[in-house]
Amino acid sequence: MVAVIKRGSGEDAHVGPVRWNGLTRGGARLVVRDDPESVVRRARDALVAAGFTDGGESFSTAIRESASEWVAQDVRLGDVARSWKRGVVEFFAEGTGLELFPKFWRGATPTVVVACARRTPEGSELVIYPHYSIRGGADRNDAAPLVRRAVQDVSDAYAASGALLSSAKLLSIKNDGSPASQAVVREVLGWR
Repeated sequence: MVAVIKRGSGEDAHVGPVRWNGLTRGGARLVVRDDPESVVRRARDALVAAGFTDGGESFSTAIRESASEWVAQDVRLGDVARSWKRGVVEFFAEGTGLELFPKFWRGATPTVVVACARRTPEGSELVIYPHYSIRGGADRNDAAPLVRRAVQDVSDAYAASGALLSSAKLLSIKNDGSPASQAVVREVLGWR
């Protein structure tokens, strides 16, 4: 059984009591025939359709102004303050039957997902990678099924048009200067 966001989206997402989000975390790396701006836009649209909210322009602008070779966009799920509150409510409601009522559903684990792309000799390299907040009250992998769905949608769209050159899962990401790396997310967004 895979969890889905039962109510709301983005910061207002709530998760029902019956869930199993899988053991895998991480994102994906795709190489496609398209320009980096279009690739990031398509990834952002797929992530928003999956239940995330657009992170706005501040991250994109910061990456662009740093003269990076990357184009980037962030999307978000959950809220740190709400997840703590709902995590406590869930703890006391668990096993009482109250967790079946939406009012007692916990907020989604706060997560920021970065979609970034750059031009390479093979085509545009797209990296989509989630970062779960250690400040949030929930320790579950709520974003994983949403990220998987968005990556699959992007991959399917490029495969259908013959523009998908390669695809690989990323279980971790190096701090190599990519906007999706933990170091950049921490520095630019202050995300922990």
